[in-house]
Amino acid sequence: MIGRDGQQRYHVILLAVLFFTSVFQASTLMAHASAPSGKYFDHVVTILMENNDLPSVLAEGPYQAGLANQYTLAKGYSAVSHPSEPNYAAIISGQIGVNKDDGLCCGQDNHQNLADNLESHGLTWKAFAEDLTTGDCTGGRIDTDHFPFLYFSDITSSPSRCNSLVGATASSDPELIAVLNAPSNWPNYVWLTPNATNDAHDRSIAFGDTYLAGIVPKILGSNVFKTQRSALFIVYDEGNDGACSSGGPDCVYASWSGPTAKKGFTSSTAYTHYSYLHTIEDNWGLPTLTSDDAGAPVMSEFFTGYNDSGSVGILQYWPVLLILVGVVAAAIIIAVKIMPASKRRRQRGS
Repeated sequence: MIGRDGQQRYHVILLAVLFFTSVFQASTLMAHASAPSGKYFDHVVTILMENNDLPSVLAEGPYQAGLANQYTLAKGYSAVSHPSEPNYAAIISGQIGVNKDDGLCCGQDNHQNLADNLESHGLTWKAFAEDLTTGDCTGGRIDTDHFPFLYFSDITSSPSRCNSLVGATASSDPELIAVLNAPSNWPNYVWLTPNATNDAHDRSIAFGDTYLAGIVPKILGSNVFKTQRSALFIVYDEGNDGACSSGGPDCVYASWSGPTAKKGFTSSTAYTHYSYLHTIEDNWGLPTLTSDDAGAPVMSEFFTGYNDSGSVGILQYWPVLLILVGVVAAAIIIAVKIMPASKRRRQRGS
């Protein structure tokens, strides 16, 4: 039979076990609860198409026209320059870098870029390119000017970052779809550069449209899109119609889709590639990279709503609070049991 002193020691040990167990569980839940959450989406996939203006895409790309009709269309979205390369640089670094297609590769640009911004704020990313060899920061067989992650020296000089550059097998891109269908641990930011055939650079708009008609339903039907706050953005790097209501060089097809995007929504607001970058930054509270993205309007109107971190802050930690409340309650119960016994022993001793 356990004596009073033994019972007291038992209760103290029990309290210690409860305390350290709760600390471990709370720290685990805190890590999960504090995973980055965005205003408009928690995960985003971006697909870059090539060299066609908005009117042509809507006229000759029935799948893209239908997707925009079902979800959203930014009718005033413009490229920022010509030819392709400066637009790609602008999209992920907020500056055009060069005004020529010289196949900038690899690591010739030392500007801060989106990968820097994402990683420094605990966000994960993967950039897929059709026909790329995974981890190959030399570009290999791909059109390097269409894959801007190869432009930047702090990406190409880093083995871990090079491993985030992933090859995708054209035209079904199973590597991309496998990542999106994973049970968990999806990248926050995903980029896809189709090859020069599928992105309509070397073939017709109709050919590129057929490619998108095959890959987009797989993306929208993937696990991360069915279970998480996810968004898909499809945009062309530049067009050739020579005029745009936004004042840029040309209007291009730009459409947000997925569970967090509005349905049947069209806007004529003037946006550019800098707006896309600013939207990504605003979504996760990232600092802007240059004055160009800082001054570009955010594309918030295309989303059904957003997480106000102030309103959800305490609620996201409720499991942690529940554990801590339980520990405090257990401590009080044990203290109530121990203290009277100790008091009685002191009274007998006197």
